[in-house]
Amino acid sequence: MKKLLHTLLVGFLFLGCSRPYDLIIRNGLVLDGTGKEGIQADVAVRGGKIVAVGTLPEDAKAKHVIDASGKVVAPGFIDIHTHAERKLLRFPNIENYITQGVTTVVGGNCGGSPLPIGAYFAKAESLRIAVNLALLVGHNTVRRRVMGSENRAPTPEELEQMKDLVRQAMEDGAIGLSTGLKYIPGAYSRTEEVIELAKVAAEYGGIYATHMREEGRGLFMAIREALTIGREAGIPVQISHFKAVGKPMWGSSLKMLALIDSARHAGLKVTFDQYPYPATSTTLGVLVPAWAFAGGRKVYLERWKDPETRKKIKEGIVDNILLDRGGGDPASVVIVESEYDSTLDGMNLREITKRFFGKVTMENVAETVLRLLEKGRHSCIFHCLSEEDVQRIMQHPAGMVASDGHTVSPDESFPHPRNYGTFPRVLGRYVRELSILTLPEAIRKMTGAVAQKLGFEHRGVLKVGNWADIVVFDPEKVIDTATWEKPKQFAEGIEHVLVNGEFVVRDGRITGKRPGKVLRRGTS
Repeated sequence: MKKLLHTLLVGFLFLGCSRPYDLIIRNGLVLDGTGKEGIQADVAVRGGKIVAVGTLPEDAKAKHVIDASGKVVAPGFIDIHTHAERKLLRFPNIENYITQGVTTVVGGNCGGSPLPIGAYFAKAESLRIAVNLALLVGHNTVRRRVMGSENRAPTPEELEQMKDLVRQAMEDGAIGLSTGLKYIPGAYSRTEEVIELAKVAAEYGGIYATHMREEGRGLFMAIREALTIGREAGIPVQISHFKAVGKPMWGSSLKMLALIDSARHAGLKVTFDQYPYPATSTTLGVLVPAWAFAGGRKVYLERWKDPETRKKIKEGIVDNILLDRGGGDPASVVIVESEYDSTLDGMNLREITKRFFGKVTMENVAETVLRLLEKGRHSCIFHCLSEEDVQRIMQHPAGMVASDGHTVSPDESFPHPRNYGTFPRVLGRYVRELSILTLPEAIRKMTGAVAQKLGFEHRGVLKVGNWADIVVFDPEKVIDTATWEKPKQFAEGIEHVLVNGEFVVRDGRITGKRPGKVLRRGTS
Protein backbone atom coordinates (compact mmCIF):
# COMPACT_ATOMS: atom_id res chain seq x y z
CA MET A 1 0.00 0.00 0.00
CA LYS A 2 2.79 2.44 0.93
CA LYS A 3 4.64 1.63 -2.30
CA LEU A 4 1.54 2.34 -4.38
CA LEU A 5 0.94 5.60 -2.55
CA HIS A 6 4.54 6.67 -3.13
CA THR A 7 4.20 5.92 -6.84
CA LEU A 8 1.13 8.13 -7.08
CA LEU A 9 2.76 10.91 -5.10
CA VAL A 10 5.59 11.00 -7.64
CA GLY A 11 2.91 11.81 -10.23
CA PHE A 12 1.81 14.99 -8.45
CA LEU A 13 1.70 18.24 -10.37
CA PHE A 14 3.01 20.84 -7.96
CA LEU A 15 3.29 23.63 -10.51
CA GLY A 16 0.81 26.34 -9.74
CA CYS A 17 -0.21 24.90 -6.37
CA SER A 18 -0.53 28.38 -4.99
CA ARG A 19 -3.70 28.65 -7.07
CA PRO A 20 -6.77 26.98 -5.60
CA TYR A 21 -8.07 23.88 -7.23
CA ASP A 22 -11.56 23.79 -8.69
CA LEU A 23 -12.31 20.64 -6.72
CA ILE A 24 -10.70 18.33 -4.21
CA ILE A 25 -12.18 14.90 -3.55
CA ARG A 26 -10.68 13.80 -0.24
CA ASN A 27 -10.16 10.48 1.50
CA GLY A 28 -11.79 8.22 -1.07
CA LEU A 29 -10.80 4.72 -2.14
CA VAL A 30 -9.35 5.52 -5.56
CA LEU A 31 -9.80 2.79 -8.17
CA ASP A 32 -7.95 4.12 -11.19
CA GLY A 33 -9.61 1.99 -13.91
CA THR A 34 -6.61 -0.23 -14.67
CA GLY A 35 -7.76 -3.14 -12.53
CA LYS A 36 -5.28 -2.41 -9.74
CA GLU A 37 -6.36 -2.50 -6.11
CA GLY A 38 -7.62 0.78 -4.74
CA ILE A 39 -5.69 3.19 -2.51
CA GLN A 40 -6.84 5.83 -0.08
CA ALA A 41 -6.07 9.13 -1.76
CA ASP A 42 -7.22 12.60 -2.69
CA VAL A 43 -8.03 13.72 -6.24
CA ALA A 44 -7.71 17.35 -7.35
CA VAL A 45 -9.29 18.91 -10.44
CA ARG A 46 -8.51 22.16 -12.21
CA GLY A 47 -9.64 23.37 -15.64
CA GLY A 48 -11.61 20.22 -16.33
CA LYS A 49 -8.64 17.90 -15.82
CA ILE A 50 -7.12 15.83 -13.05
CA VAL A 51 -4.07 17.65 -11.68
CA ALA A 52 -3.24 15.56 -8.61
CA VAL A 53 -3.82 12.06 -7.23
CA GLY A 54 -2.34 11.27 -3.83
CA THR A 55 -2.24 12.86 -0.38
CA LEU A 56 -2.83 16.60 -0.62
CA PRO A 57 -1.72 19.01 2.12
CA GLU A 58 -4.46 19.73 4.63
CA ASP A 59 -4.34 23.43 3.79
CA ALA A 60 -4.78 22.89 0.03
CA LYS A 61 -7.45 25.26 -1.25
CA ALA A 62 -10.35 24.48 -3.59
CA LYS A 63 -13.61 26.05 -4.68
CA HIS A 64 -15.35 22.79 -3.86
CA VAL A 65 -14.35 19.99 -1.49
CA ILE A 66 -15.99 16.58 -1.35
CA ASP A 67 -15.38 14.25 1.58
CA ALA A 68 -15.36 10.77 0.01
CA SER A 69 -14.55 8.86 3.20
CA GLY A 70 -15.95 5.35 2.84
CA LYS A 71 -16.70 5.94 -0.83
CA VAL A 72 -15.11 4.79 -4.07
CA VAL A 73 -13.66 7.34 -6.47
CA ALA A 74 -13.43 5.94 -10.02
CA PRO A 75 -13.25 7.09 -13.62
CA GLY A 76 -16.63 7.93 -15.12
CA PHE A 77 -18.13 4.88 -16.79
CA ILE A 78 -17.83 4.58 -20.57
CA ASP A 79 -20.78 2.81 -22.19
CA ILE A 80 -19.38 1.29 -25.36
CA HIS A 81 -22.73 0.11 -26.69
CA THR A 82 -25.70 2.47 -26.64
CA HIS A 83 -28.36 3.88 -28.92
CA ALA A 84 -28.41 7.10 -26.92
CA GLU A 85 -28.00 9.26 -30.00
CA ARG A 86 -31.54 8.49 -31.21
CA LYS A 87 -33.15 10.83 -28.68
CA LEU A 88 -30.15 12.62 -27.20
CA LEU A 89 -30.79 15.87 -29.05
CA ARG A 90 -34.34 15.92 -27.64
CA PHE A 91 -33.25 15.06 -24.11
CA PRO A 92 -29.64 16.29 -23.80
CA ASN A 93 -29.51 15.87 -20.01
CA ILE A 94 -29.60 12.08 -20.60
CA GLU A 95 -30.64 11.57 -16.98
CA ASN A 96 -31.00 7.78 -17.13
CA TYR A 97 -27.28 7.56 -17.95
CA ILE A 98 -25.64 10.16 -15.73
CA THR A 99 -27.46 8.77 -12.67
CA GLN A 100 -25.68 5.46 -13.33
CA GLY A 101 -22.28 7.15 -13.30
CA VAL A 102 -21.92 7.11 -17.10
CA THR A 103 -19.88 10.01 -18.45
CA THR A 104 -19.31 8.86 -22.06
CA VAL A 105 -21.68 7.07 -24.43
CA VAL A 106 -20.89 5.42 -27.76
CA GLY A 107 -23.77 5.49 -30.26
CA GLY A 108 -24.31 4.32 -33.80
CA ASN A 109 -24.37 0.66 -32.80
CA CYS A 110 -26.12 -2.34 -34.37
CA GLY A 111 -25.69 -0.90 -37.85
CA GLY A 112 -27.80 2.22 -37.27
CA SER A 113 -26.32 5.70 -37.01
CA PRO A 114 -26.90 9.33 -37.94
CA LEU A 115 -25.70 10.21 -41.43
CA PRO A 116 -23.88 12.41 -42.08
CA ILE A 117 -22.00 12.01 -38.82
CA GLY A 118 -20.50 15.49 -39.05
CA ALA A 119 -23.89 17.20 -39.13
CA TYR A 120 -25.05 15.31 -36.05
CA PHE A 121 -21.88 16.21 -34.16
CA ALA A 122 -22.39 19.87 -35.03
CA LYS A 123 -25.93 19.80 -33.64
CA ALA A 124 -24.78 18.08 -30.44
CA GLU A 125 -22.06 20.65 -29.90
CA SER A 126 -24.43 23.53 -30.55
CA LEU A 127 -27.06 22.16 -28.18
CA ARG A 128 -24.65 21.00 -25.48
CA ILE A 129 -25.08 17.56 -23.93
CA ALA A 130 -24.50 16.22 -20.43
CA VAL A 131 -22.12 13.42 -21.42
CA ASN A 132 -19.31 12.87 -23.88
CA LEU A 133 -20.42 11.32 -27.17
CA ALA A 134 -18.66 9.14 -29.73
CA LEU A 135 -20.29 7.57 -32.78
CA LEU A 136 -19.81 4.56 -35.03
CA VAL A 137 -21.09 4.68 -38.60
CA GLY A 138 -23.85 2.14 -39.20
CA HIS A 139 -23.68 -0.34 -42.06
CA ASN A 140 -27.49 -0.65 -42.22
CA THR A 141 -27.81 3.12 -42.55
CA VAL A 142 -25.18 3.23 -45.28
CA ARG A 143 -26.66 0.28 -47.17
CA ARG A 144 -30.17 1.67 -47.00
CA ARG A 145 -28.97 5.04 -48.29
CA VAL A 146 -27.48 3.35 -51.38
CA MET A 147 -29.67 0.27 -51.94
CA GLY A 148 -32.86 0.70 -49.96
CA SER A 149 -34.12 -2.65 -48.62
CA GLU A 150 -33.02 -4.73 -51.59
CA ASN A 151 -32.26 -8.38 -50.83
CA ARG A 152 -29.19 -8.78 -53.05
CA ALA A 153 -25.50 -8.08 -53.27
CA PRO A 154 -24.46 -4.55 -54.26
CA THR A 155 -23.17 -3.79 -57.74
CA PRO A 156 -19.54 -2.65 -57.91
CA GLU A 157 -20.78 0.93 -58.24
CA GLU A 158 -23.07 0.60 -55.20
CA LEU A 159 -20.26 -0.89 -53.14
CA GLU A 160 -18.06 2.07 -54.01
CA GLN A 161 -20.84 4.45 -52.97
CA MET A 162 -21.10 2.68 -49.61
CA LYS A 163 -17.35 2.83 -49.14
CA ASP A 164 -17.42 6.55 -49.86
CA LEU A 165 -20.10 7.06 -47.20
CA VAL A 166 -18.07 5.12 -44.65
CA ARG A 167 -14.96 7.08 -45.62
CA GLN A 168 -16.77 10.39 -45.16
CA ALA A 169 -18.08 9.28 -41.78
CA MET A 170 -14.58 8.37 -40.65
CA GLU A 171 -13.34 11.76 -41.89
CA ASP A 172 -16.13 13.35 -39.84
CA GLY A 173 -14.81 11.62 -36.72
CA ALA A 174 -16.59 8.25 -36.46
CA ILE A 175 -14.61 5.76 -34.37
CA GLY A 176 -15.43 2.77 -36.53
CA LEU A 177 -18.04 0.75 -38.40
CA SER A 178 -20.97 -1.05 -36.80
CA THR A 179 -23.17 -3.77 -38.25
CA GLY A 180 -26.57 -5.15 -37.36
CA LEU A 181 -26.51 -8.28 -39.48
CA LYS A 182 -29.70 -9.58 -37.86
CA TYR A 183 -31.59 -6.51 -39.04
CA ILE A 184 -32.85 -5.18 -42.35
CA PRO A 185 -31.10 -4.45 -44.67
CA GLY A 186 -27.84 -5.72 -43.12
CA ALA A 187 -29.25 -9.24 -43.07
CA TYR A 188 -29.14 -9.20 -46.88
CA SER A 189 -25.41 -8.50 -47.05
CA ARG A 190 -22.70 -11.05 -47.58
CA THR A 191 -19.55 -11.29 -45.52
CA GLU A 192 -17.44 -9.98 -48.39
CA GLU A 193 -19.41 -6.73 -48.50
CA VAL A 194 -18.83 -6.09 -44.81
CA ILE A 195 -15.13 -6.87 -45.13
CA GLU A 196 -14.74 -4.24 -47.86
CA LEU A 197 -16.46 -1.58 -45.74
CA ALA A 198 -14.52 -2.58 -42.62
CA LYS A 199 -11.29 -2.12 -44.57
CA VAL A 200 -12.20 1.53 -45.05
CA ALA A 201 -12.74 2.00 -41.32
CA ALA A 202 -9.46 0.19 -40.66
CA GLU A 203 -7.58 2.71 -42.82
CA TYR A 204 -8.49 5.34 -40.24
CA GLY A 205 -7.65 3.26 -37.18
CA GLY A 206 -11.30 2.46 -36.46
CA ILE A 207 -12.91 -0.58 -34.89
CA TYR A 208 -15.53 -3.03 -36.14
CA ALA A 209 -18.48 -3.40 -33.73
CA THR A 210 -21.04 -6.03 -34.64
CA HIS A 211 -24.48 -7.16 -33.68
CA MET A 212 -23.86 -10.55 -35.20
CA ARG A 213 -25.97 -12.27 -37.82
CA GLU A 214 -27.32 -14.74 -35.27
CA GLU A 215 -27.25 -14.95 -31.48
CA GLY A 216 -29.35 -18.10 -31.12
CA ARG A 217 -29.18 -20.99 -33.53
CA GLY A 218 -26.37 -20.12 -35.90
CA LEU A 219 -24.49 -18.36 -33.09
CA PHE A 220 -21.17 -20.12 -33.61
CA MET A 221 -21.20 -19.52 -37.34
CA ALA A 222 -21.92 -15.85 -36.63
CA ILE A 223 -18.98 -15.59 -34.22
CA ARG A 224 -16.71 -17.11 -36.84
CA GLU A 225 -18.01 -14.62 -39.40
CA ALA A 226 -17.20 -11.70 -37.07
CA LEU A 227 -13.69 -13.05 -36.53
CA THR A 228 -13.21 -13.55 -40.26
CA ILE A 229 -14.21 -9.94 -40.95
CA GLY A 230 -11.70 -8.76 -38.36
CA ARG A 231 -8.87 -10.83 -39.80
CA GLU A 232 -9.58 -10.07 -43.46
CA ALA A 233 -10.10 -6.33 -42.88
CA GLY A 234 -7.24 -5.99 -40.42
CA ILE A 235 -9.46 -4.29 -37.85
CA PRO A 236 -10.08 -4.74 -34.10
CA VAL A 237 -13.40 -6.48 -33.41
CA GLN A 238 -15.98 -5.62 -30.74
CA ILE A 239 -18.81 -8.15 -30.48
CA SER A 240 -21.89 -6.41 -29.19
CA HIS A 241 -24.05 -7.67 -26.29
CA PHE A 242 -22.43 -11.12 -26.30
CA LYS A 243 -25.07 -13.69 -25.41
CA ALA A 244 -26.72 -17.02 -26.23
CA VAL A 245 -30.37 -16.53 -27.23
CA GLY A 246 -33.06 -19.18 -26.78
CA LYS A 247 -33.28 -22.25 -24.54
CA PRO A 248 -31.67 -24.62 -27.09
CA MET A 249 -28.52 -22.47 -26.88
CA TRP A 250 -28.31 -22.06 -23.11
CA GLY A 251 -24.92 -23.21 -21.84
CA SER A 252 -23.21 -22.19 -25.09
CA SER A 253 -21.13 -19.56 -23.31
CA LEU A 254 -18.35 -22.11 -22.75
CA LYS A 255 -17.86 -22.65 -26.48
CA MET A 256 -18.43 -18.96 -27.26
CA LEU A 257 -15.63 -17.91 -24.94
CA ALA A 258 -13.35 -20.68 -26.24
CA LEU A 259 -13.72 -19.22 -29.75
CA ILE A 260 -12.79 -15.78 -28.42
CA ASP A 261 -9.77 -17.15 -26.57
CA SER A 262 -8.57 -19.00 -29.66
CA ALA A 263 -8.84 -15.87 -31.82
CA ARG A 264 -7.06 -13.72 -29.25
CA HIS A 265 -4.29 -16.30 -28.92
CA ALA A 266 -3.87 -16.12 -32.70
CA GLY A 267 -3.37 -12.36 -32.46
CA LEU A 268 -6.81 -10.97 -33.35
CA LYS A 269 -7.83 -7.95 -31.30
CA VAL A 270 -11.30 -9.15 -30.35
CA THR A 271 -13.29 -8.09 -27.30
CA PHE A 272 -16.99 -7.98 -26.43
CA ASP A 273 -19.53 -6.22 -24.28
CA GLN A 274 -22.50 -7.42 -22.25
CA TYR A 275 -25.45 -6.14 -20.25
CA PRO A 276 -26.18 -7.79 -16.87
CA TYR A 277 -29.73 -9.03 -17.52
CA PRO A 278 -31.21 -12.34 -18.73
CA ALA A 279 -33.46 -10.58 -21.25
CA THR A 280 -32.89 -8.77 -24.53
CA SER A 281 -34.68 -5.82 -26.07
CA THR A 282 -35.27 -5.04 -29.71
CA THR A 283 -38.16 -4.67 -32.14
CA LEU A 284 -40.97 -7.17 -32.59
CA GLY A 285 -39.91 -7.65 -36.21
CA VAL A 286 -36.95 -9.76 -35.07
CA LEU A 287 -39.42 -12.67 -34.83
CA VAL A 288 -40.16 -12.47 -38.55
CA PRO A 289 -37.85 -14.14 -41.12
CA ALA A 290 -35.64 -11.47 -42.72
CA TRP A 291 -36.65 -12.34 -46.30
CA ALA A 292 -40.23 -11.30 -45.53
CA PHE A 293 -39.19 -7.62 -45.22
CA ALA A 294 -37.37 -7.28 -48.53
CA GLY A 295 -38.28 -4.31 -50.72
CA GLY A 296 -39.50 -1.90 -48.06
CA ARG A 297 -42.74 -1.50 -46.13
CA LYS A 298 -45.13 -0.95 -49.04
CA VAL A 299 -43.78 -3.99 -50.87
CA TYR A 300 -43.68 -6.39 -47.95
CA LEU A 301 -47.14 -5.50 -46.66
CA GLU A 302 -48.49 -6.39 -50.09
CA ARG A 303 -46.45 -9.62 -50.03
CA TRP A 304 -47.96 -10.60 -46.69
CA LYS A 305 -51.48 -10.65 -48.19
CA ASP A 306 -50.68 -13.80 -50.16
CA PRO A 307 -52.07 -16.76 -48.12
CA GLU A 308 -49.22 -19.15 -48.87
CA THR A 309 -46.57 -16.53 -48.16
CA ARG A 310 -48.31 -15.51 -44.94
CA LYS A 311 -48.44 -19.13 -43.84
CA LYS A 312 -44.71 -19.53 -44.44
CA ILE A 313 -43.95 -16.34 -42.52
CA LYS A 314 -46.06 -17.48 -39.58
CA GLU A 315 -44.22 -20.80 -39.49
CA GLY A 316 -41.00 -18.84 -39.15
CA ILE A 317 -42.48 -16.73 -36.34
CA VAL A 318 -43.59 -19.81 -34.41
CA ASP A 319 -40.13 -21.33 -34.84
CA ASN A 320 -38.48 -18.15 -33.53
CA ILE A 321 -40.77 -17.98 -30.52
CA LEU A 322 -40.35 -21.61 -29.51
CA LEU A 323 -36.65 -22.07 -30.26
CA ASP A 324 -34.99 -18.68 -30.47
CA ARG A 325 -35.69 -15.05 -29.45
CA GLY A 326 -39.16 -15.84 -28.08
CA GLY A 327 -37.72 -17.80 -25.17
CA GLY A 328 -40.05 -20.76 -25.77
CA ASP A 329 -43.22 -18.99 -24.65
CA PRO A 330 -45.19 -16.04 -26.10
CA ALA A 331 -45.49 -14.72 -22.54
CA SER A 332 -41.73 -14.11 -22.67
CA VAL A 333 -42.20 -11.38 -25.29
CA VAL A 334 -43.37 -8.11 -23.72
CA ILE A 335 -44.33 -4.94 -25.62
CA VAL A 336 -42.54 -1.96 -24.09
CA GLU A 337 -43.53 0.70 -26.61
CA SER A 338 -46.24 0.40 -29.26
CA GLU A 339 -46.16 2.95 -32.04
CA TYR A 340 -49.91 2.96 -32.47
CA ASP A 341 -51.58 1.68 -29.27
CA SER A 342 -50.12 2.59 -25.88
CA THR A 343 -52.61 0.27 -24.12
CA LEU A 344 -50.43 -2.59 -25.35
CA ASP A 345 -47.38 -1.30 -23.45
CA GLY A 346 -46.47 -3.77 -20.72
CA MET A 347 -48.54 -6.61 -22.20
CA ASN A 348 -46.99 -9.85 -23.43
CA LEU A 349 -47.83 -11.73 -26.63
CA ARG A 350 -49.91 -14.31 -24.80
CA GLU A 351 -52.09 -11.58 -23.27
CA ILE A 352 -52.42 -9.68 -26.54
CA THR A 353 -53.30 -12.84 -28.46
CA LYS A 354 -56.00 -13.61 -25.93
CA ARG A 355 -57.38 -10.09 -26.39
CA PHE A 356 -57.40 -10.47 -30.18
CA PHE A 357 -58.60 -14.06 -30.53
CA GLY A 358 -59.87 -15.27 -27.17
CA LYS A 359 -57.86 -18.48 -27.55
CA VAL A 360 -54.07 -18.69 -27.38
CA THR A 361 -52.55 -21.02 -29.96
CA MET A 362 -49.19 -20.64 -31.67
CA GLU A 363 -51.04 -20.05 -34.95
CA ASN A 364 -52.93 -17.18 -33.31
CA VAL A 365 -49.76 -15.83 -31.70
CA ALA A 366 -48.05 -15.67 -35.08
CA GLU A 367 -51.06 -13.92 -36.59
CA THR A 368 -50.99 -11.46 -33.68
CA VAL A 369 -47.36 -10.62 -34.45
CA LEU A 370 -48.17 -9.88 -38.09
CA ARG A 371 -51.22 -7.79 -37.23
CA LEU A 372 -49.17 -5.72 -34.81
CA LEU A 373 -46.42 -5.17 -37.36
CA GLU A 374 -48.94 -4.20 -40.02
CA LYS A 375 -50.06 -1.40 -37.70
CA GLY A 376 -46.60 -0.07 -36.90
CA ARG A 377 -43.37 -0.47 -34.96
CA HIS A 378 -43.18 -2.14 -31.56
CA SER A 379 -40.25 -2.31 -29.16
CA CYS A 380 -40.15 -5.41 -26.99
CA ILE A 381 -38.37 -7.20 -24.17
CA PHE A 382 -37.54 -10.86 -24.81
CA HIS A 383 -36.90 -13.06 -21.76
CA CYS A 384 -34.69 -15.56 -23.55
CA LEU A 385 -31.28 -15.74 -21.84
CA SER A 386 -29.70 -17.92 -19.16
CA GLU A 387 -28.42 -16.32 -15.97
CA GLU A 388 -25.63 -18.91 -15.85
CA ASP A 389 -24.40 -17.75 -19.26
CA VAL A 390 -24.68 -14.11 -18.18
CA GLN A 391 -22.42 -14.74 -15.20
CA ARG A 392 -19.88 -16.85 -17.08
CA ILE A 393 -19.54 -14.29 -19.87
CA MET A 394 -19.22 -11.48 -17.32
CA GLN A 395 -16.14 -13.04 -15.75
CA HIS A 396 -14.11 -13.21 -18.95
CA PRO A 397 -11.27 -10.65 -19.05
CA ALA A 398 -12.04 -9.64 -22.67
CA GLY A 399 -15.52 -8.47 -21.72
CA MET A 400 -16.82 -4.97 -20.99
CA VAL A 401 -20.00 -3.64 -19.40
CA ALA A 402 -22.50 -1.93 -21.71
CA SER A 403 -26.19 -1.11 -21.52
CA ASP A 404 -27.40 -1.47 -25.13
CA GLY A 405 -29.78 1.21 -23.92
CA HIS A 406 -31.03 4.54 -25.20
CA THR A 407 -32.00 7.99 -24.03
CA VAL A 408 -35.37 7.36 -22.41
CA SER A 409 -38.14 9.82 -23.15
CA PRO A 410 -40.91 10.68 -20.67
CA ASP A 411 -43.60 8.96 -22.75
CA GLU A 412 -41.98 5.52 -22.55
CA SER A 413 -43.71 3.44 -19.88
CA PHE A 414 -41.82 0.15 -19.86
CA PRO A 415 -38.28 0.43 -21.23
CA HIS A 416 -35.79 -2.32 -20.44
CA PRO A 417 -34.43 -1.68 -16.91
CA ARG A 418 -30.90 -1.71 -18.33
CA ASN A 419 -31.56 1.88 -19.40
CA TYR A 420 -31.48 2.91 -15.74
CA GLY A 421 -29.55 0.23 -13.92
CA THR A 422 -26.79 -1.48 -15.93
CA PHE A 423 -23.68 -0.17 -14.20
CA PRO A 424 -25.00 0.02 -10.61
CA ARG A 425 -26.43 -3.50 -11.08
CA VAL A 426 -22.99 -4.89 -11.86
CA LEU A 427 -21.50 -3.10 -8.86
CA GLY A 428 -24.29 -4.01 -6.45
CA ARG A 429 -25.51 -7.43 -7.50
CA TYR A 430 -22.58 -9.04 -9.28
CA VAL A 431 -19.72 -7.51 -7.26
CA ARG A 432 -21.05 -6.98 -3.75
CA GLU A 433 -23.78 -9.61 -3.48
CA LEU A 434 -22.60 -12.47 -5.72
CA SER A 435 -18.82 -11.88 -5.92
CA ILE A 436 -18.86 -12.70 -9.63
CA LEU A 437 -16.31 -9.91 -10.16
CA THR A 438 -13.93 -8.05 -7.88
CA LEU A 439 -14.57 -4.34 -7.59
CA PRO A 440 -11.31 -3.30 -9.32
CA GLU A 441 -12.01 -5.67 -12.23
CA ALA A 442 -15.59 -4.44 -12.61
CA ILE A 443 -14.39 -0.83 -12.73
CA ARG A 444 -11.76 -1.77 -15.34
CA LYS A 445 -14.46 -3.33 -17.52
CA MET A 446 -16.45 -0.08 -17.30
CA THR A 447 -13.59 2.36 -17.81
CA GLY A 448 -9.97 1.66 -18.66
CA ALA A 449 -10.60 -1.36 -20.88
CA VAL A 450 -13.16 0.57 -22.92
CA ALA A 451 -10.97 3.65 -23.27
CA GLN A 452 -8.10 1.50 -24.48
CA LYS A 453 -10.30 -0.23 -27.05
CA LEU A 454 -11.59 3.07 -28.41
CA GLY A 455 -8.29 4.92 -28.34
CA PHE A 456 -9.42 7.45 -25.73
CA GLU A 457 -5.95 8.28 -24.39
CA HIS A 458 -7.08 10.83 -21.83
CA ARG A 459 -10.16 9.16 -20.40
CA GLY A 460 -11.05 5.96 -18.59
CA VAL A 461 -8.18 6.11 -16.07
CA LEU A 462 -7.78 8.37 -13.05
CA LYS A 463 -4.36 9.89 -13.57
CA VAL A 464 -2.79 13.31 -13.77
CA GLY A 465 -3.44 14.99 -17.11
CA ASN A 466 -6.60 13.09 -17.96
CA TRP A 467 -10.01 14.69 -18.25
CA ALA A 468 -11.91 14.77 -14.97
CA ASP A 469 -14.68 12.30 -15.78
CA ILE A 470 -15.23 10.96 -12.28
CA VAL A 471 -17.85 9.02 -10.35
CA VAL A 472 -18.04 8.80 -6.55
CA PHE A 473 -20.24 6.01 -5.17
CA ASP A 474 -20.96 4.14 -1.97
CA PRO A 475 -19.81 0.52 -2.49
CA GLU A 476 -22.13 -0.70 0.28
CA LYS A 477 -25.23 0.96 -1.15
CA VAL A 478 -24.83 1.13 -4.91
CA ILE A 479 -27.56 -0.89 -6.63
CA ASP A 480 -30.06 -0.72 -9.45
CA THR A 481 -33.70 -0.16 -8.49
CA ALA A 482 -35.22 -0.44 -11.97
CA THR A 483 -37.38 -3.54 -12.36
CA TRP A 484 -39.34 -5.13 -15.20
CA GLU A 485 -42.55 -3.76 -13.71
CA LYS A 486 -41.14 -0.35 -12.73
CA PRO A 487 -38.12 0.23 -14.99
CA LYS A 488 -37.91 4.03 -14.87
CA GLN A 489 -36.21 4.25 -11.48
CA PHE A 490 -32.83 5.80 -10.82
CA ALA A 491 -30.10 3.77 -9.17
CA GLU A 492 -29.01 4.22 -5.58
CA GLY A 493 -25.55 4.88 -4.20
CA ILE A 494 -24.20 7.07 -7.04
CA GLU A 495 -23.39 10.27 -5.15
CA HIS A 496 -21.35 12.47 -7.50
CA VAL A 497 -20.70 12.40 -11.23
CA LEU A 498 -18.36 14.82 -13.01
CA VAL A 499 -18.00 15.25 -16.76
CA ASN A 500 -14.94 17.22 -17.83
CA GLY A 501 -14.62 18.55 -14.30
CA GLU A 502 -18.21 19.75 -13.87
CA PHE A 503 -20.88 18.16 -11.69
CA VAL A 504 -23.75 16.60 -13.62
CA VAL A 505 -24.81 14.78 -10.44
CA ARG A 506 -23.99 16.19 -7.00
CA ASP A 507 -25.10 14.67 -3.73
CA GLY A 508 -27.29 12.34 -5.74
CA ARG A 509 -29.11 15.17 -7.51
CA ILE A 510 -29.04 16.05 -11.20
CA THR A 511 -27.52 19.52 -11.65
CA GLY A 512 -28.78 20.22 -15.17
CA LYS A 513 -25.31 21.13 -16.42
CA ARG A 514 -24.26 19.92 -19.87
CA PRO A 515 -20.44 19.90 -20.08
CA GLY A 516 -20.12 16.92 -22.44
CA LYS A 517 -17.86 16.93 -25.48
CA VAL A 518 -18.06 15.30 -28.90
CA LEU A 519 -15.27 12.73 -29.11
CA ARG A 520 -14.27 12.49 -32.72
CA ARG A 521 -11.88 9.74 -33.77
CA GLY A 522 -8.39 10.65 -32.63
CA THR A 523 -9.60 12.98 -29.88
CA SER A 524 -10.32 12.17 -26.28
